[in-house]
Amino acid sequence: MTVDSTKTLCPYCGVGCGLEVSPSAQSGNTVGELGQSAWKVRGDRAHPSSQGMVCVKGATVAEALNRDRLLYPMVRDSLDEEFRRVSWDQALALITSRIQTVRSTHGADGVCMYGSGQLQTEDYYIAQKLLKGCLGTNNFDSNSRLCMSSAVAGYVQSLGSDGPPCCYEDLDLTDCVFLIGANTAECHTIIHNRLQKHHKKNRAVKMVVVDPRRTKTAEDADLHLAIHPGTDIDLLNGIAHLLLRWGCLDTHFVAAHTTGFSEFAEVTQYYSPDVVSERCGISVSDLETAARWWADSNRVLSLWSMGVNQSSEGTAKVRAIINLHLMTGQIGKPGAGPFSLTGQPNAMGGRETGGLCNLLPGYRHVKFPEQR
Repeated sequence: MTVDSTKTLCPYCGVGCGLEVSPSAQSGNTVGELGQSAWKVRGDRAHPSSQGMVCVKGATVAEALNRDRLLYPMVRDSLDEEFRRVSWDQALALITSRIQTVRSTHGADGVCMYGSGQLQTEDYYIAQKLLKGCLGTNNFDSNSRLCMSSAVAGYVQSLGSDGPPCCYEDLDLTDCVFLIGANTAECHTIIHNRLQKHHKKNRAVKMVVVDPRRTKTAEDADLHLAIHPGTDIDLLNGIAHLLLRWGCLDTHFVAAHTTGFSEFAEVTQYYSPDVVSERCGISVSDLETAARWWADSNRVLSLWSMGVNQSSEGTAKVRAIINLHLMTGQIGKPGAGPFSLTGQPNAMGGRETGGLCNLLPGYRHVKFPEQR
């Protein structure tokens, strides 16, 4: 059988790069049993986020997933037995029977499902319909509960919704990149490549990296703030302190679209440059440079990942990042905004379709009767 290339997605990091997979020329484009032919992987140039680029993980995805791949349903009656092959009809009948048994003996909440950010958005939506609509239980959760919970809570508390107000096109439009708790060069390689490409084409663009370690990402930055671990909030509020001192605010945006600014401004008074410098272990000069670049840029894009989300006070750190955007109006326009980088390619799609026990599709919440 001769096959053409097939478009698919890389299942690894949060970028979700587009891939084209095809048999290699050496195999003569002939495919028999899986594993007999060598598969060739290349980037999909038509894909909007990766634009044909692919890192080593994506380029070798076929080598990893082609080994011991499950080709058909397998079942065993006890853990002591070997798996045996069954038909799809047999497998589905067994699953249905066991779900019905659990429901009849333990009720609907005796059933649960756990998903991941590697599911397609449509798959996530159907899973919600099955659990919450058909079976009558909210017991569906996913990796977002652990991976992105700080970002979720921070977005909801600050903006009212867990929908990042950014997109991949912003990577090519920003004037200032502020990376904190994210080693994009090694963990989100294609995002880093796009940022580097934009940076090299536009030398006026500034890149600030906040990381206690001297990572590959930090080596590519214009300014590396190697703060002490756990002092992220001190740094962020210290930048806010300077922006307030210099009068670098979008007063119209603050008045029209925010609440609680006076209370926030009062808190920042305790984060003077000298205090922040001592706590964070950075120079006052570097702190002022970061704040000045934020103030002078027309479009500031902040990006963060697990270094913020999976840390103590992660939600507070996310809110501190968003506060900088709100006070300067750096949100809701091309090239600017607070951009959380997920750990898996469709963690956001899962939450959009209600992929947590407390959510419903469309950013609605189970706890509100009017949204159910």
